[in-house]
Amino acid sequence: MDVKFIDASDWTELEWYNSGGTRAKRVLQSPDGKEWYFKCSEKKPAKGKNPEKYYRYEFWSEIIAYQLGKKLGLNILRYDIAIHDNQIGCISPLMIKRDEEQLIEVGRYMTSLNPDFLPEDNTTRHQYTFQLLENTIDEFDLTKYWSFFFEVLLFDAVIGNTDRHQENWAFLGKTTFIHNTLSIVEERVKKKGFDKLGWINRKLFNGYFDSKTNKVSSLGEQIKLEITNIVGTAPIYDNGSSLARELTDDRVIEFLSNGAFIDKYINNGQAEVHWNGEKLSHFNLIGNLLNSSYLQEVISAGSFLSNWDDTFVAEMIKNIDKDIPPIWHSYCIPKYRKDLIIKLLILRSEKLRGLFNDRV
Repeated sequence: MDVKFIDASDWTELEWYNSGGTRAKRVLQSPDGKEWYFKCSEKKPAKGKNPEKYYRYEFWSEIIAYQLGKKLGLNILRYDIAIHDNQIGCISPLMIKRDEEQLIEVGRYMTSLNPDFLPEDNTTRHQYTFQLLENTIDEFDLTKYWSFFFEVLLFDAVIGNTDRHQENWAFLGKTTFIHNTLSIVEERVKKKGFDKLGWINRKLFNGYFDSKTNKVSSLGEQIKLEITNIVGTAPIYDNGSSLARELTDDRVIEFLSNGAFIDKYINNGQAEVHWNGEKLSHFNLIGNLLNSSYLQEVISAGSFLSNWDDTFVAEMIKNIDKDIPPIWHSYCIPKYRKDLIIKLLILRSEKLRGLFNDRV
């Protein structure tokens, strides 16, 4: 285990890149010019009769998930402990070279194929399905990436991640530019933003694209079209909604005193990806995949489970916060919460491996 404590107090905040929301997400630049992504644990404001919720130990979920994923041999984004602006959270390196690459979220393909799926509208969340993912992969010739998708879903089942939404897995794209005549560029953009060879960004220099008419207007004879071709998959990232981060301390202690509570919690934990419009538990979703035509691909993707080590898991979690300076000790994970996380991980991995054993 190699968890780092990074003091980013004097790092420059690149405010024009920061995102909104309740997690205080920021892009920071270190003194050597590198960019990093810093986020704190989520706070949900009070709403109506519901009090404010603060998932105090959520940032640890990202750090634990990285250490576990690395041990299992997965391509997973590194997260370490950091402080910035008198706040503590986790920090990760930027995944792309900003001027040359793009992060292309899976959802950009899915919503292009099904415009009725509106991620910001909760009434359409049931359309975020494995079947839509399947159709998207077929439509855009992405079948060689099935292993990536299955690895992510299996890892989510291990850590109990409930938030693998359409922006929380992605491809890496390499940006190129095409100079061409107006008529040729029009043909490229008629596919509503997509090309079989890559994602077309509607950034037309010396021209603009009218999405209503699918026409390109040009201020000159030549225009420049920016295209990002997929060159691989992004590391697994955004794993914070996992490892019982939402349970209060009282509930954690209650769970530890009653094994039935833990079993129910594991069995009921839901995956974000739906199945034919229905939201299933992680293990029911994986069970459906193991009973589908993708059986062999899922088994192959799950080969990382052979690297599982209960002893490593227990020692890693017990020592995950040992290097925090005394001033931040109130953010160390209490022993009883560590005990529950260890139990959950070991039991989840056993359940998942049991599903595999039943199908082999």
